[in-house]
Amino acid sequence: MASQHAANGRIGALESWANTSDRAARTKRARENSPAAFEYHLARVDEAVTDHQERVKAAEASHRAYMLRLAKASAKSRAKKQARNDAA
Repeated sequence: MASQHAANGRIGALESWANTSDRAARTKRARENSPAAFEYHLARVDEAVTDHQERVKAAEASHRAYMLRLAKASAKSRAKKQARNDAA
């Protein structure tokens, strides 16, 4: 029953995308609000920082830190998967 539900969801999603004429416009809001986007970090820099260059530097540091956290989590996951494979 669960696989039927998942299949129905996938069919609906594919039909929805098939009827979307401007794919970029449909996903624009999500991309803008994603932590992977630099603008996400720029918008969250402390309002007290008024100098544009300093705001950009702070946002760049925040963005790099986010990406490094992702890389660290990915490496941990790969190591855990490798350990499972080695044990089997």
